[in-house]
Amino acid sequence: MDSSSVSNSFLKHPILDGANYALWKHRMRYTIKAMDVRAWQSILTGWTPPTTQDDDGDYIIKKEENWTAEETQSSSYNAKALNAILATVDMKMYGIISDCTIAKDIWDALQEHYEGTDSVRRTRLRFLNAKFERIRMDENETIAEYDKKLREIATEAHALRGPIASEAMVNKVLRSLPKRFNGKIWALEEVKDTSKMKMTELISILQVFEMNNTEQEKDKGK
Repeated sequence: MDSSSVSNSFLKHPILDGANYALWKHRMRYTIKAMDVRAWQSILTGWTPPTTQDDDGDYIIKKEENWTAEETQSSSYNAKALNAILATVDMKMYGIISDCTIAKDIWDALQEHYEGTDSVRRTRLRFLNAKFERIRMDENETIAEYDKKLREIATEAHALRGPIASEAMVNKVLRSLPKRFNGKIWALEEVKDTSKMKMTELISILQVFEMNNTEQEKDKGK
């Protein structure tokens, strides 16, 4: 990927401002992978600055001008990942990561700050799953609006390492719509195996049904 493409991808990426971590984390994972998959691997496995021994036999960090070609290449993956993160973090977040020079350390620090320890993460995930179970489409909502609410929950759950399966999303929609959709749901279940239906397909079908109903209501009004 050339430098202009990388810059454009950063411009389109949401800035981490403290309230959108789940979305930021999800998008950042694929932004870095698209830029250089080895840069993403440096976040997963970490990177350690090259070392050498001094005259006393103690290990010290090697000066950059003395790095081998392989050490320089390894460093570049960390630098790419580091730059990608720093380019999409709001200035107020720098207090958390300002002392870090290793991409994995920054990634882990942000993850701990927003997700907490494993026990906190599991607790948050339980609350999120309970919210997913309780949510229903309001009478005055559109399918698009309801779909957006469900996907926001799914994105946050994914960031907490508890992804919601596509089948669970489809089932949730089918059993949480207002009564005006009952006829369409019954018809769908007659002709399709909804357990194999994709969320995007279901939403598209329901939106067409919703638009047709809206047009019919307008015609009646006329």
